[in-house]
Amino acid sequence: MGKKIINIFILLLLVGCSKSFYELEDRVKAQAEKTSSQKSFLQIKKDAYYFFQWSKDNTFRDEINEFKKLDAIYPPEKGKILFTGSSSIRFWDSLEKDMKPLEVLNRGFGGAHISHVIHHFKEIVEPYNPEAIVFFCGTNDLTALKTPEETINDFKKFLNLVRKNFKNIKVYVIGIKPSVSRIYLDEEERIYNRSISVLADEDPFLEYIDVWNSMLNKDGTRMSELYIEDGLHMNKKGYEVWTKLVREALAKDFNF
Repeated sequence: MGKKIINIFILLLLVGCSKSFYELEDRVKAQAEKTSSQKSFLQIKKDAYYFFQWSKDNTFRDEINEFKKLDAIYPPEKGKILFTGSSSIRFWDSLEKDMKPLEVLNRGFGGAHISHVIHHFKEIVEPYNPEAIVFFCGTNDLTALKTPEETINDFKKFLNLVRKNFKNIKVYVIGIKPSVSRIYLDEEERIYNRSISVLADEDPFLEYIDVWNSMLNKDGTRMSELYIEDGLHMNKKGYEVWTKLVREALAKDFNF
């Protein structure tokens, strides 16, 4: 066990030589101070290393390869409404039923950041020639200590790719939800949501779907009953809230 700890420590020190890693360490320290958390020297390096690895472009290569294998065996029809982004899309098991009569395709994966969706755009967005895109991502970016500004800039890059490849198809952005386990990111999440809302006000082909208030109690607290035990991923009740709001947004354009 001691040898294992030494090896991990050496690895952390090696990775820690990079400028980006030093910046992550500073962000971990700042976040710890903000939340009044006590973190040791080693814990700060371990957290920074975790975020460093999580943010790499190919972190979810295995999941993307599974999509490609599935597409090779059962090629999906083009022109569906594509749902993509992170795990809240990935775990939406009832999506096809919830969106009927619309034809939809689920390509949510892992704990994706927006940068991961950008990196794999040619593999899990472009081939499907979607009629519209429903997008949920950004909360993992903030969790990995990217700033709201950095996260929004990545969203703009994603939107530019959409425009470049599909011109003026509609993009519907589901706002970050008020997860119980991420209340410490309340300020950052609200900034991200407001920024997306402003962008949508300026772009007729971009729509912001606000789920925040619908997932709060009357006193403004977060509704734990909408989530599974981890306080992050939604249960059936949580997806019922999303289904209602997403269907209302899509119905305005697809007349169903």
